[in-house]
Amino acid sequence: MANLSYETLIKCPFYLKLGETAVMCEGHKTGTCMITKFPDAAAKKRHLKNNCYRENGGKCFLAAALFEKYE
Repeated sequence: MANLSYETLIKCPFYLKLGETAVMCEGHKTGTCMITKFPDAAAKKRHLKNNCYRENGGKCFLAAALFEKYE
């Protein structure tokens, strides 16, 4: 997957932005955001694969809380 941005694979509706070792998502309160920091880029990549690349946010606790917020 040379030159393919991770962001093009993200399907979670709450995703906002990527950092080198962090993922920024919509916050639980209106107008806020949450930043999840990882110890390294490999840990962030694992999180993306297991959560952000999935329509429903995978098993991400933040996505689950936000889906509940909008029910």
